[in-house]
Amino acid sequence: MNEYLRTAALVTAAALRGDDIAVRLLLQTLTTDQVVATAEGSVLAMAALVREAITPDAVQRAVREAQQLAQQAVTEGTAP
Repeated sequence: MNEYLRTAALVTAAALRGDDIAVRLLLQTLTTDQVVATAEGSVLAMAALVREAITPDAVQRAVREAQQLAQQAVTEGTAP
């Protein structure tokens, strides 16, 4: 599991730098299951960073906006 955390941290860092190529290259080295685990770790790490950087009210606004986008995608038939 340490390997996934390391890769998730590297992917998160690359994403924060805006380095799309590094993100892609890091993910291409992994199996499908590893990509899933790394994506989960990266999303959780990014959420933790955001929660630390913005106010609780801003977090709640972001949650509501994300939920609205998901609902719109379902309504419009564009959800995965």
